[in-house]
Amino acid sequence: MEWYLRQLLIPVVLIAWICASCHTGNERKGNGNKPERPASGVVHPRVETLQSAGGTYALYMPNDTSGGVSTTLYPVFLAFDAHAEGSLPVSIYKGLAEKYGIILVGSNESHNGLSQVEITTIVNNLLEEVKTRYPLDTNQIYVMGFSGGARVATLAAMLHPEIKSVIGCGAGFPQGNQPPIYHFDYFGIAGEADFNLREMMELDGMLDLLGFRHFLLTYKGNHSWPPARVMEKAIEWTLFNAMKDGRAGKKESRINESVEKLRKEADSLMKKGRLTEASITIELALNGLEGLAKDQDLHQKLIDIRANAIYKKQQEYHQMVLEREEKAQAELAGALFTKDKDWWVNRINGLKRVRPGDNPEDTLMNARLRAYLSLLCYSNVTAIMNQHNIPLAMKVNDIYRLADPDNTEPWYLGAVIQIQTGDTTGAIRQLSTAIEKGFNDRQRILQQPEFEKLQSRPDVFDLMKEIK
Repeated sequence: MEWYLRQLLIPVVLIAWICASCHTGNERKGNGNKPERPASGVVHPRVETLQSAGGTYALYMPNDTSGGVSTTLYPVFLAFDAHAEGSLPVSIYKGLAEKYGIILVGSNESHNGLSQVEITTIVNNLLEEVKTRYPLDTNQIYVMGFSGGARVATLAAMLHPEIKSVIGCGAGFPQGNQPPIYHFDYFGIAGEADFNLREMMELDGMLDLLGFRHFLLTYKGNHSWPPARVMEKAIEWTLFNAMKDGRAGKKESRINESVEKLRKEADSLMKKGRLTEASITIELALNGLEGLAKDQDLHQKLIDIRANAIYKKQQEYHQMVLEREEKAQAELAGALFTKDKDWWVNRINGLKRVRPGDNPEDTLMNARLRAYLSLLCYSNVTAIMNQHNIPLAMKVNDIYRLADPDNTEPWYLGAVIQIQTGDTTGAIRQLSTAIEKGFNDRQRILQQPEFEKLQSRPDVFDLMKEIK
């Protein structure tokens, strides 16, 4: 618990810097005329921000905001992707934005690897942009993020009291050493095969102790932005809390529709014997709709499930799997530099093997361990490359490729390593494989120092043309 409290914190000096920056230097430049508002009903992948030179964001506005004449004010969700692909969440959730009448904004600037000062500048500029440019309900400013972007979203809410709620997908709070200044609602989402599932579960328990209004939803998925059907539950929960707090008008039809939908989903899961999932669905309904709808029957359903012997057995096995997973992660981390390739081939094949009669919990644990190993290898191989330990970098990258063969990154890093060894042919071969598997970051190749001398080669030029 002490370890996790440390994870929830942010530096005091950073807070002071941000509080000062929130009140100075953000005036809009120009002649004071409002810029033309982008058309509604379509995804705009790159809208230039008026707050910083060269900054852009993706945007979707629901249809009735077109023409800049609507007097309606809309909730806004700012989305932060781990790789600055703002159009990704905007494209995935545009249907939800239309259905629920929300403005959806995706940052094209925030990505993993930035300093907290850089991140805060991006967040401050984006907040100022939406508040001054769009028909925004300032009582309903929300953030969402995936992986490193989830930590960015949480950091934004920690420092800006106008942000009322966070949807964090696949990762928890940022690191630091000072408790959050402001409380906010927190809806966590994690795939059952996400290597950060344990972190999200620990955070959920800690939020209870800190007095946050919160919920954790798991679904059958991995470490990625959740599908729209899952995100819809998080958005509904967020909007229902606004109704409870009096920040938004109560919408009876939407409340009744949600109650009925969740009730039917729980009944279906119970009939299939999926009691853990049924209990989560009922808990979500009770958590999100408390005070808005009649829920006595749902309370009784939850009591019945928790008293069920099968449910208790499922919960006990789930806890046992999590304990085994923690030990397995330690084993993999300890073996990274000590075990040979044959050991790793056998170990990874074991994690991939699915046998008839295997408990689904074990299969999900193995998927999480493979994802954990992929991240472990990535973190270590990049650090080792920076230390110019080529033999060890090659070894760890080989393990990375075994653990995550469809990932383009180990092939790209393999190409860089081959250049460092002087093997140009091998480098081009691995770069070609990375591109075949979907690598599409042309700018990264152009900026990679090791590839500078290759850019004039016809075969490399042809490879670059293949990038979509």
